[in-house]
Amino acid sequence: MFLEPTLTRDGALDGAWWPYSTDLQRELPALIRLLQDRLGPILRVRLDVAAWDAIPVHLFVDGRFLRVSGLSATPNTIRMIRGNQDGFLLLVIPPDTTDPVATAAMRTAARTGNTLSAGEILAHCHPASLRDSPGTRMRRYRDSDQAAVLSLVDADRLPGQPACTPAELDQAIAGTCRRDPASWADLRRPGTDVMVDPDGRVIGAVSHALHRNDSSGHILWLHGLEIVSVVEALVSHALRELGGRPTVHAFTAALGLGLAALPTSHRPVTKKVLEHAGFSGRDTWRYLHRVVSRDLGRTESPPIEVVRSEAPPGWWLKAKDDDGSPELVAQEPLDGLGVLWWFGADARHTDETLERALLQEADRLLRDHGASETILYAAGDPAGPLFGAAGFTPVDHLVSYVRRAAATS
Repeated sequence: MFLEPTLTRDGALDGAWWPYSTDLQRELPALIRLLQDRLGPILRVRLDVAAWDAIPVHLFVDGRFLRVSGLSATPNTIRMIRGNQDGFLLLVIPPDTTDPVATAAMRTAARTGNTLSAGEILAHCHPASLRDSPGTRMRRYRDSDQAAVLSLVDADRLPGQPACTPAELDQAIAGTCRRDPASWADLRRPGTDVMVDPDGRVIGAVSHALHRNDSSGHILWLHGLEIVSVVEALVSHALRELGGRPTVHAFTAALGLGLAALPTSHRPVTKKVLEHAGFSGRDTWRYLHRVVSRDLGRTESPPIEVVRSEAPPGWWLKAKDDDGSPELVAQEPLDGLGVLWWFGADARHTDETLERALLQEADRLLRDHGASETILYAAGDPAGPLFGAAGFTPVDHLVSYVRRAAATS
């Protein structure tokens, strides 16, 4: 079960539920217990009677009766009603749905501000509409595809990662980024293509570009609801469009839609498809998220040098007169979200006191410029308790990929 995190009731749905079976008497009590921990006592339930084997008038759950009804129920939903007709509407995922499809549909339903109905979400995400068929095809991205592609991008969003805006998508399609234009300078204008099902619905999208000297290609970003057949088709299409370049990079840092690289835990299908296509991991990052910072205490360390950074806009921090120390880039907060890029020192230069001082100074800069939430990208796989002590929670392991001609010979 996923619930919309703010519980403000602003979207078309308040969350989603994926039961194991269509046996209501078996499935419903567990849902009731989960919801009551968050919402308080549930008094009545309204549901889509066609989705269940049998509908009892009442259920006896934890010592009390619960009334069940199909009155005014929307297909593929269940409404959990507290007192005063206060109902929470959940999308019900069919039990036989595959895991990646169910996860994508649940994330969409529980997204803050979601405007899609239960039927619209299932039409986009259910395996029947994603099945490979003669009518499934690739075509160039059109302006009218914007909402569908944003929905695909949002389905893959990590905790703390801001939603992709229409303006950001337009910039990515044009091959630029206003906050960091230098990252795109060596690439030709990207080609962006979408995969559509026999009914014309967009079920996947991929962006690819050539290096300006034509020596290498890039798969910049792709989204396909983690459906194997869709992701495979997107990767194969991008490789064909790149014309058999001997070197192809995928999910290179700062060349996607907001992330440093591919989140491998949240997107295991894309990871496997890339590996099967001959890609191997290259650069790695840890993605950590924090809502509330923690005081690390006073430290006595070498002076911290703070230099203004233009790309990305923000500040570069390091120990003064020590080129072997860890380094930290703090981006100027945008809409209350700060981003930190951590580059650790090698083992010979490990200095916990200095690391704490760097993070404290970065926190001060972010707070002074309005940050209330922070994402941290840490290069490599740094160990130690520092980030946890500062309030960060590990979310995923990000990986960039490269495919060389030798890998396919």
